[in-house]
Amino acid sequence: MSLDILSGLLSQRHGIDQSMAGSVISAIIGHLTQQQGGGSIDGGIGRLFSQGNNYSDDDRRGGIQSALSNLLGQRDRGQLNEDHPLIQYVQQQTGIQDPQQAREYTHHALGIMNEHANNNPQGLQSLFGKLLGL
Repeated sequence: MSLDILSGLLSQRHGIDQSMAGSVISAIIGHLTQQQGGGSIDGGIGRLFSQGNNYSDDDRRGGIQSALSNLLGQRDRGQLNEDHPLIQYVQQQTGIQDPQQAREYTHHALGIMNEHANNNPQGLQSLFGKLLGL
């Protein structure tokens, strides 16, 4: 799976410029892999991809799916708003000026990513690895 595939879907379905769509997805992956601690799986996706660990591909796929499910749950409960760290990170990384637009783009991107986590978990895991330089 490539970033172009996901960004193309995001662009087609939601009318987001493909370059911006790719930036939003990259920012989401960057945020998820940089989070530390907290005891939840979304606080440790980066460690699942660290060199020298003993995590299996199944562990990595499960971690990605868990993190996305957690974020989608927050989105569905109305908790993934403009002051959420993920939305702020996406806004900073992409240069989107309007926090509402950053939230909207992030919500759409999470839906596409979750769809692929369920339908093509190996492909999404591969994309995480590529974006992390592995």
